[in-house]
Amino acid sequence: MDPAHQILVVEDEFLIAMELDLTLRRAGYAVLGPAASVRVALDLLQRGYPDAAILDVDLAGERVTPVAEVLRRMSIPFILASGYGSADLAADGVLRDAINVGKPFGAGRLLRELNGLLSPTG
Repeated sequence: MDPAHQILVVEDEFLIAMELDLTLRRAGYAVLGPAASVRVALDLLQRGYPDAAILDVDLAGERVTPVAEVLRRMSIPFILASGYGSADLAADGVLRDAINVGKPFGAGRLLRELNGLLSPTG
């Protein structure tokens, strides 16, 4: 795995954000964020170009959809780390087909899915 891969983390729950940060850093990734709101995440995307992102769907009552839309336009892959199920996301075109590792997330699955996004064949 290339240690230069930078991952945007968008998560409003402090302890989960820190767990994601630690998991990613231990796996050799650089972390952009964590961003606890849509506004902060969009600001980070104006200043940096991550290789991938991990998104929570609900950020203190605000949907992460605007961030996912910008990521899609920038061709940056993302996965969800959310308690929302596929039925909850069915009406949201940009989130509907995203991989969701769930919450609480398993570090092994999260890293496997992330590696799959970042691999040349992924």
